[in-house]
Amino acid sequence: MKRLIFFILILSTIAASAQRRRQKIKEPEFDTTPEEAMAIYDFEKAEEILTAQIEYLEKTEQPTEEKEALLEIARKNMLKLHSTACITFIDSIAIGKKDVVESLMLGNECGTIEMFANYFNQTDTLMRTVFINQLQNRRLYARQAKDGHMRLCGQELIGSEWTAEKELEGLQTEDGEEMNYPFMLADGVTLYYAAKTEEGLGGYDIYMSRYDVDNHAFLAPENVGMPFNSPANDYLLCIDEYNNLGWFVTDRNQPADSACIYVFIPSETRRVYTEEAVGTEGLRNRARIHSLRDTWEKKDEVAQAQTRLKGLREHENKEARAHDFDFILNDTHIYTTADDFKNPQAKQQITFWAETQNDLRNTEAQLEALRLQFATATNAQKQQLAPQVRILEGKVEQLTEDLKKQAKQIRKLELNP
Repeated sequence: MKRLIFFILILSTIAASAQRRRQKIKEPEFDTTPEEAMAIYDFEKAEEILTAQIEYLEKTEQPTEEKEALLEIARKNMLKLHSTACITFIDSIAIGKKDVVESLMLGNECGTIEMFANYFNQTDTLMRTVFINQLQNRRLYARQAKDGHMRLCGQELIGSEWTAEKELEGLQTEDGEEMNYPFMLADGVTLYYAAKTEEGLGGYDIYMSRYDVDNHAFLAPENVGMPFNSPANDYLLCIDEYNNLGWFVTDRNQPADSACIYVFIPSETRRVYTEEAVGTEGLRNRARIHSLRDTWEKKDEVAQAQTRLKGLREHENKEARAHDFDFILNDTHIYTTADDFKNPQAKQQITFWAETQNDLRNTEAQLEALRLQFATATNAQKQQLAPQVRILEGKVEQLTEDLKKQAKQIRKLELNP
């Protein structure tokens, strides 16, 4: 019993001694926080504050992991700051995150981007997107791998069937990496996507890679750097080559449920700002896109790009007002509303054709979701799923045939009154 009391007294003495040491060591004081310094891209100040805070925590025997992680982010951003690319931004719009995809105004030549949940008719809490190329015979999206992390996958349409899902090779650089938001240029080679990595600047960063046709794999991805990437989440970079406009999304300086879409002019060659030319504060402001006008080196190019953007917006508004479907009448005419038809019977039948088309799309989405479920199911589960797959396959085949017959009849009525 005496030994126990002695041991308790020793522990109490040690604790009291540690407490006295903490009281003697003065906590460093600064006129700002490291987070506030990083928000204005003063990473040197953030490093100074964090270094002092870590030193204090070590001396007072307190955990330092959180501060050390933030210090690592500050140092990585400080390195990227001095290679900030010269990019001209012409517009920005703050918007709810759930409305981001619908607000991207890509021309038809660029393919389309859709939310994973809508495209595959599945519940999705991961905010994934699907990229479909212009020919609609290739699609890219993220899928959870066996390790639980998201990887980019792709499929190709052969005839009327999508090939088996296949992970894009060559992109993964480290364990625990999360990938999402793919977009591929019309060349079918250049890929942009977002990933969360230990080497990133914080949150999602945008990366670029190119497909190596000889090795059938993508080359090692490159972080596109600032001003596109930041300590926040940056994602969904896409480029309209036809209109020479680009978009990317970020949640920097935004509320939790909001994001900002920036519109920029793509550049064929990479130039960087120098601190000597724009000053320390000017470099920080351009890296964090503090002001669009700061990036306007050639105002005539800005005016032309803004005109192109205005044209896209007007076209999109017009499409939204009057675009119910795409019915290919012949080699020179595509009808988009029932009012386009001159023949009364054709105008009446196009309504049924549009309903059949929607039914087909929904059924194909259900079938695709079921096939994906079938691919990872157990043998017992596959036996239960197989009849449902066959039923949907039969329905797709029948609806496809019905569409062809209806379209043939509509064309005959419209072209031969």
